[in-house]
Amino acid sequence: MELYDLADHDLVSTAAAASIGVDSTGLHRLVKAGTIRRVIRGWYAVRAPGRERAPWEGGDSFQTTRLQHRLLTLALLKSFEGRVVASHQSALVLHGAPLWQADLDTAHVCRTSTNHTRHRPSAVIHPPVSDSPVETAEGFRTVPVAHAVIQVGLYPADDAGRRAPMDSLIAADHALHQELITADDLDAALRQHAHHPGIPAVRALLEHADGRHESPGESRLAHGMRMLGYRFTPQAPLPGGHGYRGDFLLDEDPVVVEFDGLAKYALATTTAAAGSAAAQRQNLAAEKRREEDVLRRSAHEFVRFTWHEVGNLGLVRDRIDAAIARARLRRPA
Repeated sequence: MELYDLADHDLVSTAAAASIGVDSTGLHRLVKAGTIRRVIRGWYAVRAPGRERAPWEGGDSFQTTRLQHRLLTLALLKSFEGRVVASHQSALVLHGAPLWQADLDTAHVCRTSTNHTRHRPSAVIHPPVSDSPVETAEGFRTVPVAHAVIQVGLYPADDAGRRAPMDSLIAADHALHQELITADDLDAALRQHAHHPGIPAVRALLEHADGRHESPGESRLAHGMRMLGYRFTPQAPLPGGHGYRGDFLLDEDPVVVEFDGLAKYALATTTAAAGSAAAQRQNLAAEKRREEDVLRRSAHEFVRFTWHEVGNLGLVRDRIDAAIARARLRRPA
């Protein structure tokens, strides 16, 4: 029997390794050989023979970071044997929710009983939340998703750290879209976090949570457009578009605003590979062809933004305003 035969979700404990005669010296040798990777004290990730990639290696740096955070979180859950559940960004990763700026070097869990907090290398252990834990599709226990959505924007609790309130909105849009939560769930969780530092910023963002947004880029672009004062409808069908839906249709002018398709695919949030670069390019090319077809059939102006452009509000305003001006020039007198 080999270590990979004992692995559960790609993880094996030192106790399990010892049961087949692999001691600390043997584990160290396997780490050096790249066959296993130490996750936390007493737990290792195992690479099965013939596997294209190790369970801690993704197709890009984004996916690699998520996979390693997932392993870290699962190792903690296993080591605490039911005394903690995943929380904050760790819960969101296990539920497959997208993230942007949240720190994935540190895992977060909540106790299920005692109120003690604790910091250990690569992990923060929080007090329990008031609501009962839920399970992911794979059976891992986490705080309710609505709680995790809010927690990710609140931690760290002081301004010396790096809060990520936009991640709360990105995760909320995804969770609503996937029907993991409801608007009532969000409202109830916000009430329970009413006195936490940083909650005003998170609450202000979550007032606009919308399950019609289908990617982190769309969530960020929608936020920027709201800040600039545009009124729009997400995923609006275009007249004459034969089923085509624009990411955003301005309410007062025939202008469609799109988030760049390639970024949607590159920011896929599943633990499986998001697809080869060639497949991503094919997806983007197909999307652009669909857009060109719609342009020929309708009087709408199109504006497209990439991931790196959506945070530049000056650029967003200039490009949308130019499209509005073009659309108004084409209006019949």
